[in-house]
Order: sequence, then structure tokens, then C-alpha cells
Amino acid sequence: MKQSKRYLALLLGLVMLLAALTACGRKNSDVQPIESAAPEESAQVPEESAEAPEAAAKPERENGECFEDVITIEGMEETIKLEHVINETAGFAMDYDYESFVRQSAADCERFVWSYDDPENPENFVEVSYSAEDAETVADTIETELSEDYEVYRDTTVLSSGCECIRMDASAVPGGAYTADVMQAVYVIPTADGCRVARIQYLPEGSDGFGKRLTYLVNTITVMEAKEA
Repeated sequence: MKQSKRYLALLLGLVMLLAALTACGRKNSDVQPIESAAPEESAQVPEESAEAPEAAAKPERENGECFEDVITIEGMEETIKLEHVINETAGFAMDYDYESFVRQSAADCERFVWSYDDPENPENFVEVSYSAEDAETVADTIETELSEDYEVYRDTTVLSSGCECIRMDASAVPGGAYTADVMQAVYVIPTADGCRVARIQYLPEGSDGFGKRLTYLVNTITVMEAKEA
């Protein structure tokens, strides 16, 4: 009887062992091998690029130097011949179209008159002058003067040459109802020794032509310290 119980216990133990081994095998078969992740490609670090070259500086021209440029007038490109002018007493330099304008020079002022105008009473011109007063004071005075005959629009702008300035447009009658008989624009450029004032005047029928030509000349203005005469 005892021997039978011993066999029975042994048989039961074998069955339990077999069941345990079977379960273990099944469990291991469910486990998928873990594939090692491929290392991420290292980020492409661009080689340090050489510093970008600075924008080509405008050439420093000599007084009286002549050269050519191209401007667009009424949708058409036109090559113009320019002369570089330096007025050290007035403290500025600029370019002017010597084929289209006549230069009238003074110690503290340069005026460029349309070649077909009466030089004593021009209708189309640009005039640049020196003032020892500060820019705001000069601009206020000019605005008051222009307001008698014009609707004046005042803002600030930067010339192509890099000069910051106060700009006043006087091309309409007071109230702005219609265009004035003579159109004007004034640029007041602040400087350490006062300011420079550029005034352009032209007739309405030449606004696309003269307006752009004269504005182009104003945009070439650069300033320097004025020298005593």
C-alpha cells in the first residue's frame, strides 16, 4: 500500500514536471528576438562656410569724374552720363546728368537746371544747399512756407546713398483736390553741423520724366563735414 502511494506520488511529480517544461517552452517561443536598432546616421554638420563677402562698396569718385549709369524712365531703360560733384564748403557730394542739366555752382549751394529752361527762371531743377540750423527746425520752416500753396505730406525716408532724411511732398494744392501747377519735393538731411537741404521742382506734365530724373540725382547725395570758405 505504501509502495503504491510512492509510485503514485512519483507519477504525479513527473506529470507536473512535464507540464512545467511544456509551458516554459511555449513562453520562450512567444518571445521575439530583439533586433538591435541601427545607429542613427549622424547629422550632417555642414562645414563652416567662409564669411559672405560684403556688398561691394560704391566707388569713391573724384570731383569731376564722369561715368555712366542706367535709369528707367516711363518703363524704358536709358543710359545717362553723370559727373561727380564735390562741394566741400557746403559739405556734400552728388552726381548729375551733365547732358540734360546745366550746373550753377556757389560756395554753399549747387543747382542743376534742365538744359532747355531759362537759367534765370528755371521750371525744372534740383538745388542742394547747406544750412547751419538743425534739420527739424529747417523742415518746420519749409513746411510752413509750402503750406501756403500746397498740401504738404511729410515723412522720413532713406536715400539710395544711405542718408536718412525728412521728406516733404508738395505736389497738390491745399486740400489735395488737384495737382498744383508746379510740383515740389524737399529733402532735409540731418548732419552734425546742421543739415543739407535738397529741393526739386518740376512741371506736372513732366512728372514721370523730370520727377524721376531729379529724384535720381537727389538719391546720389552723400554728406561730409562742411569746410569754411
